[in-house]
Amino acid sequence: MVRQRLSKFAFYRYRYVLAYVIFAVALATMLLVAGFYLPGGLTNPETHSALISDKLSPAQLFNLNPDQLLYLPYRLLQAGTISLFGISTLGIKLPSILLGFFSALGILYLLNLWYHRNVAIIAATIAVTTNQFLLSSQAGEPGIVYIFITTMVLIAASMIARKSTYARLWILAGFVLAGISLYMPLNIYMLVALVLTAFIHPHARHMLFRKSSKPVIIAGSLLFAIIISPLVMGIINDLSVLKTLLGFSASIGEFSKNAALLAENYLRFAQPSSGIVLAPVYGLGLAMLILLGLYRLISAKYTAKSYIISFWLVLLIPLVCLNPSFVSITFIPVVLLIALALDYLIWSWYGLFPHNPYARVFGLLPLAVLVLGLVVSSVDRYVYGLHYDTNVNAAYNSDLSVLSKKLDTLDRNTTVQLVVEPDQLEFYSSFARHQRYVSKLTVSANTSAVATAPVSIVERTMRRGITKLPSDILVTRTASDADRFYLYKNS
Repeated sequence: MVRQRLSKFAFYRYRYVLAYVIFAVALATMLLVAGFYLPGGLTNPETHSALISDKLSPAQLFNLNPDQLLYLPYRLLQAGTISLFGISTLGIKLPSILLGFFSALGILYLLNLWYHRNVAIIAATIAVTTNQFLLSSQAGEPGIVYIFITTMVLIAASMIARKSTYARLWILAGFVLAGISLYMPLNIYMLVALVLTAFIHPHARHMLFRKSSKPVIIAGSLLFAIIISPLVMGIINDLSVLKTLLGFSASIGEFSKNAALLAENYLRFAQPSSGIVLAPVYGLGLAMLILLGLYRLISAKYTAKSYIISFWLVLLIPLVCLNPSFVSITFIPVVLLIALALDYLIWSWYGLFPHNPYARVFGLLPLAVLVLGLVVSSVDRYVYGLHYDTNVNAAYNSDLSVLSKKLDTLDRNTTVQLVVEPDQLEFYSSFARHQRYVSKLTVSANTSAVATAPVSIVERTMRRGITKLPSDILVTRTASDADRFYLYKNS
């Protein structure tokens, strides 16, 4: 009776459409704010990633060094945005923001395939408001690729298992995504989990070996071989690439250091910290949901998705213990466990009152409070932690934005001499090559040209020995060391 009355309201009939629209709009807003305002600036890993991407040449794909070969798909995407927008906050961060947006939509779609729609929208909302997702989506480095590629591979596998109308296209897409995923360290274990599931689970084995088109599998295998060919050549030239991809890094033997970093990343509930990575990665409430999801995974081990998650965790946990810095690779398994826990909570409550609609509806209020608390606390911690924590000032640097804004105010025909520290010379040389603010921007680590150049901009640490007064001081909003550059003019 209650359900029939509710179904008469347009709000009830279109509740999921409305929820999806709100989800997409809120997601886009969060990513833009996280990308360009909170925390703002660039970290050293981001500038390093931009330099690697800027050096890429499509003509040398089969002769890349290990730094360029690892995360190659992301490097190519970032090289494209840098060619369009230059060495700027937008050019460096845009690939991650775009991948973050489509990753979130993919997570929502994947959860819709695996669970009921109410569970999917709740779990997806919790997932995209976690500190880990927001940090990965705004960082101009390849961490977000783990979330994006893993989500897309699981969607392709799910669509193939469902015998979708476009199952053949999904098979080809699965091979392409699998090839791309091999460029990320440790991601091979996700593919191993899928392969083990295909061989061991009866339904998955039947779909793969009995129902799949052999010509399509052959075509997909050829695409897979073409995509990984630069990786194969790189491994032949340097076996250290294979060790890195398998997770056998140089720090693998530092057990005490790795254990301390692992505990800080996942178990530091009493003394949370802020920085490039917020510790702990998941709050106490999410940690309890993850444990409940693990319990459900063990008790409901007969489904194909349980096989995938189980194999995946068994393979990943030892490697993450040895490589605790790979935080992003654990994100999708954690999201699936959270969804499993929410599914258990909702349907356990429904099972208590199968014929009482009032109890079913009002019993969800505590769950709503739980979800709202998790979402608000995650966003609050991200915003206030990164906005006010002093550790962020050391991790994120706004020099590039300050310099760009000043150059944009100068006359277009001006020649500018930029003086920076020697270790920053390569980065600002790339910036000068892409910039369109002035006619000529020369970068050096020598202050001798300041006396003759029409306009000179000197980094704060390089102005020793310059006796003339600056025409302007370029500052940031930080309380300490706010003076970043000094501008000098010669008549």
